[in-house]
Amino acid sequence: MKISVTARHFTPSNELKKLIEDRLLKLLVFDSSISQSKVVLLKVDRAEKVELIITSRKKQYITKCYSSTFEKTLSMAIKNIKNQISKSDKQRPNKNLNKEID
Repeated sequence: MKISVTARHFTPSNELKKLIEDRLLKLLVFDSSISQSKVVLLKVDRAEKVELIITSRKKQYITKCYSSTFEKTLSMAIKNIKNQISKSDKQRPNKNLNKEID
């Protein structure tokens, strides 16, 4: 998976970049066809914002979250992406179940 991290108005630490990479790689358990992840980190007044754009062969998943720390915001954003993936899987009908057996 290709991961790109963009930080606006600050420079992220290596520890934060490593944390982002580790947590994003865990999303492959939920959708193994994820090919690209874009992460935008933004400091807004006293809040910190994380935007995640996850691209898969199946679909594109997008979320934006605000919180007091990037670690907490990243956890919330990844939880939102997991929910989107699970909802997407439930909505997609299984083609094999609809076929009649000859």
